Amino acid sequence: MFPVIINKGCEWFASIGTEKSKGTKVFALAGKINNVGLVEVPMGTTLREVIYEIGGGIQHDKEFKAAQTGGPSGGCLTKKHLDTPIDYDNLISAGSMMGSGGLIVMDEDDCMVAIAKFYLGFTVEESCGKMLSLPYREQTPFELLEKITQGNGTMEDIDKLRNLSTVIKDTSPLRTGTILPQPSALNHRKLHGRVSRACEG
Repeated sequence: MFPVIINKGCEWFASIGTEKSKGTKVFALAGKINNVGLVEVPMGTTLREVIYEIGGGIQHDKEFKAAQTGGPSGGCLTKKHLDTPIDYDNLISAGSMMGSGGLIVMDEDDCMVAIAKFYLGFTVEESCGKMLSLPYREQTPFELLEKITQGNGTMEDIDKLRNLSTVIKDTSPLRTGTILPQPSALNHRKLHGRVSRACEG
């Protein structure tokens, strides 16, 4: 794209995209999608267009469940976001972020609780240890998600997870800490059904 911008000029490039998000964006398509790899699309392209027209749809004709954007600290876009134009503002409004452009597609077989645990685990592993405010280091969102995915969760754990996510986001001394609970916060609605089933045996 760079040579094209040089040849056609910045005004041409700015004419592509949306009002607040100009130009194009490169996404790295991965996960349960037929066509993986790097794609460059105009800002404002919908998630449906990226996944089904460019990405060739979900592998084995399975049902789309979610797409993770923004890396481990981003969030998941679900079916209701398929026709949302992708730009910086819309992704933030949806509870995710653009990040470096990773877009990992999940199908009907993926468990959102396990996904939240996976991404949160990566963030915890890479943490310098200062992301969490001191009073909340004894019990972390990751530990609660681990308890839930092992089938030992209680409905009280859902409230703890939601409260911890809010507190960490509001009180972390580091910018990376404020987005640490993002995966678990976004998926807390999905946790209710999983925990309910676990509690019922």
